[in-house]
Amino acid sequence: MLPDVRDFKNPTLRKLIKNERIKADTLDLFGEDPPAELMTDYPLDDEGRLRSKEIQQKYAKRPRNIKRAWNRVQLYMPELLTSQPQDVLEMSTAHGAMLEVLRHYGHRVMGTDYANMAWSKDGAAMSQFRELNDPTFKREVDDHGNPIDPQKPDWPYRHIVESIDLPMTVFDAGQVPYPFEDKSYDMVMCFQAIEHYCRPEDWMTIVDEFCRISRKSVFVMLNRLIPEFRAKKDYRQAFDSFRHELRSYRRNGFYCSGTFVHWDQALGFKLTAE
Repeated sequence: MLPDVRDFKNPTLRKLIKNERIKADTLDLFGEDPPAELMTDYPLDDEGRLRSKEIQQKYAKRPRNIKRAWNRVQLYMPELLTSQPQDVLEMSTAHGAMLEVLRHYGHRVMGTDYANMAWSKDGAAMSQFRELNDPTFKREVDDHGNPIDPQKPDWPYRHIVESIDLPMTVFDAGQVPYPFEDKSYDMVMCFQAIEHYCRPEDWMTIVDEFCRISRKSVFVMLNRLIPEFRAKKDYRQAFDSFRHELRSYRRNGFYCSGTFVHWDQALGFKLTAE
């Protein structure tokens, strides 16, 4: 595995490596442009434009988001470009570009977002290290100051998701079972988000939950370990153990049918119903 870009001290080298990896996320794979109707700016009102200044700016740009999603659909789920309409659930939808692309191809989509994320480096609780279904992990606001209110949920990308009219369900993804019926979606996908739900020792339970909800397939993409997590031996070992177990997954009526390289490491896994 290549070192993390943050391991390099030379800022020029760091920027070069980062740009090359970002470019790989949006490569033109088959000489086909993304759907033109999706390559416009988000139709935001004044409040939405103000909210967009508070999120990572690269994710505030719809054309970039769509290019990245278009790349991922072709790489990891090309069957959805030609299949009959399917019911697709995405965990941690964020700006919703994946679902925008799939909806363009006629699929029925549902997004979710995470209502109790805690990312903090000041010694406070972090959702990345909590146990699944930890009853003590409760807060009144998320990391962005949005109230955690099941009756009227708010989340960082709400203004974008509402501007493109995506259906959403907002809940704490670190608590199972999730609010979906058994076999209620054809596909469940989770891109670079499962790390925020709970500690890696419990990720396989979440994958089992994905399989409970799905009828046909599940796709999980992990993030690379950041240096702070890689330095924690127990976390690193649990992370690697999960990858090996997912590669050999065969239960709940699903088996691992594909592994995919992302940023020089096998981080993508596709499960297919037997």
